[in-house]
Amino acid sequence: MREPPPTWLRCGLPLFVACLTAACFLPALDADFVLWDDDLNITGNRRYRGLSGAHLRWMFTTLHGGHYQPLSWVTLGLDHALWGMNPAGYHLTSLLLHVLTAVAVYAGLLALLSPAPTRDTHLAAAVGALFFALHPLRVESVAWITERRDVTSGLFFVLTLLAYLRMQRAAGAARGRWLLASLAAFTLSLLSKAWGITLPVVLLALDLSPLHRLPGDGGRARVRVVLEKLPWVVLAAGGAVVAFAAQHRIEAMRTLAEHGPLERALQAAYGICFYLWKSIVPTNLSPLYILPDDLSITTLRFGLPLAVVVVTTIVAVVGRRRHPWLLAAWLAYVAILSPVLGVAQTGPQLAADRYTYLASLPLAALLAAALARALATAPRRAPLALAAAAAIVLAYGIAAYRQTRVWHDSMTLWNHALAVDAGNFVAWTNRGWTRQLAGDVPAAIADYTEALRLRPSYPLALNDRGFARQTRGDIAGAIADYTLAIAHDRRYAEAVYNRGTAHHERGDLAAALADYTQAIALDPTDPRYPNNRGLVRSALGDRAGAREDFQRALEIAEPDWEGRSVIQKNLAGLGGHG
Repeated sequence: MREPPPTWLRCGLPLFVACLTAACFLPALDADFVLWDDDLNITGNRRYRGLSGAHLRWMFTTLHGGHYQPLSWVTLGLDHALWGMNPAGYHLTSLLLHVLTAVAVYAGLLALLSPAPTRDTHLAAAVGALFFALHPLRVESVAWITERRDVTSGLFFVLTLLAYLRMQRAAGAARGRWLLASLAAFTLSLLSKAWGITLPVVLLALDLSPLHRLPGDGGRARVRVVLEKLPWVVLAAGGAVVAFAAQHRIEAMRTLAEHGPLERALQAAYGICFYLWKSIVPTNLSPLYILPDDLSITTLRFGLPLAVVVVTTIVAVVGRRRHPWLLAAWLAYVAILSPVLGVAQTGPQLAADRYTYLASLPLAALLAAALARALATAPRRAPLALAAAAAIVLAYGIAAYRQTRVWHDSMTLWNHALAVDAGNFVAWTNRGWTRQLAGDVPAAIADYTEALRLRPSYPLALNDRGFARQTRGDIAGAIADYTLAIAHDRRYAEAVYNRGTAHHERGDLAAALADYTQAIALDPTDPRYPNNRGLVRSALGDRAGAREDFQRALEIAEPDWEGRSVIQKNLAGLGGHG
């Protein structure tokens, strides 16, 4: 099977990869937006809905949600222009981007395996691409609309690598063109999401193996190869600065005092091993794996992964001359994961399935290389090797199809998360909010209460339970919950505002005025806060202050926001003009 591949195989395999990938994620097209940041980024965010100059200016300047992702926002703005608020259109775009990435991975693996591909390498590249594309760990990035940044940045990251590989096998002007193509693709990847900032290390790993451009005796040749990476280093450094600035705005970022160097090392080692294990046995996948309060090196759960990482690193370094591919793959895998291993910890997650989107590429390359070698060295066993690879890929594809259905809607998602881990206090809270929006307030309160039993200091559950209690007329209970939420998070503007509405409803105008004023100071971008303070000021006889608040609310309210007419009526009631 070493003869050149026929045309039908060269054309048919990438088409097969694309079609099978699309088929395994088809349930996503029937899915809704979910209450897991889709409300923050899509359904509750009007700023991305269009491609006008104002919309594009916001996209290219905002750090909304702790990410700088203007190109991803552009794709979402295009979705809104085409589909409005129909989630099927958004899911279709994410799926198409993932399909394109799968085909790009196929082309990249083909370039990686051999400069002159044979039938064996085409087949091996297809298996590697399908391992990447159909793995159930990809579901979170593809089926969750908020993670559009994963599939957008992932596509351009793979194209960056493909152009780099082509550059190394080109000469003269063609080499320069491939260099520019790689740098352009990398720029677009960083503009979609900055998690590819360790790309220069990945390029060096490719130079080590299979390109063999790093001579063991060092010297000028090695220096030249390293210095060659400077253009990518400059882009990566810029992306890293912007990414850190975006993440630093998130209040959940943990300081070294809260999450020390040892804890971060333990979390990083756990993630490295966790993703490897889930890549082999992808069971009990969840939208959120809770970060425990105590990460101890004395526990098997965290001590063993650290030992595995240390031993594997030593083995890879010691055996680098005989097996450079092991060090190259290990280096690339760890480098790609490093930005999301908890070094700059934000949020309650210990790990996340979506973090494997790029990190799975070295694993796909190893699988493709192993299969190509098996097909070339043992042609009699080729059918058996292909059958085994096909069975593995098919099993992962079936699992991905089933996992995609988990993301059908919010209730399905959080019921699944609780089935995986009944101690997930975030899942209890989010299911409670889902139930509350559906009108089942008693069940929502029960879910919030369970979340607080598991984590009494969780501000979101306290705020949400307070809101649920307030809707049932339990104003005292609501104020108590809001007050506790604020005590645990002094900058929780929504909880301060909600407590103000409870005071307002009870007739305590002085307390309401104080809370609304504090909420405005914490978040001056929400028009509800000055509007409600204007109502209180009006009730207290401060018409000038009320007019000022209503005008301020109109200035910051979006033109098509449904509450804008209410503010205009409030202002008109004072004799002003809205």
